[in-house]
Amino acid sequence: GFFGWQGVVPTKTEPMAKRLVTIVTEKLLSLDEAFARLDPGELGRLLLPGIQEAVNNTCGDLLSLAVRPVLPLLLPHLLTALQKEIDDVLDLEEVVLSAFVRDKAVLVDLFQKVGRVELEFLVNSGYAFGFLLGIGQMVAWAAHPVAWTLPAAGALVGYVTNWIAIHMIFEPAEPVKVLGLVEVQGLFESRQVEVSDEFGDFMQKRV
Repeated sequence: GFFGWQGVVPTKTEPMAKRLVTIVTEKLLSLDEAFARLDPGELGRLLLPGIQEAVNNTCGDLLSLAVRPVLPLLLPHLLTALQKEIDDVLDLEEVVLSAFVRDKAVLVDLFQKVGRVELEFLVNSGYAFGFLLGIGQMVAWAAHPVAWTLPAAGALVGYVTNWIAIHMIFEPAEPVKVLGLVEVQGLFESRQVEVSDEFGDFMQKRV
């Protein structure tokens, strides 16, 4: 056909994935720090069955039997050395980028899972804000019924509705007392614990 369409998130997969990696590795947790927390002995125990199977499939039964007694002793030492040189061995940005670029639906699923409450708020808030602003539009039309005011007011209502909803999602970042009675905080920031749990669970299972 002459025209095509792709969602905004899939279109921006690579720059968004790069930004995601930068935020995680520079502001939340470094690769060195993450691997330093691992127990080489416990990690070796978890990896041992898979490594033994890989050796057996690649090198045959005879060599697999020969190295089987050595692997449990060797793996913790190898993993300890790996911890010291993890930045040279593993390119985290490339791993995450390849996962997202290979299957762009992964990034879409991440947004829908982590931001489902905010996305629902954007949709539902349109009814309330649109209705209230529509009343103002009706009053303006009754007072000054000029044709061009209809599309102009429609554009203004759409813009203001989205502007209010987006600001309510992200601002204020920290809880603020209004008149000393009501505590107000951005919808997304108020769900920090829940969002962090969902983000970590998603990255572990899908990336």
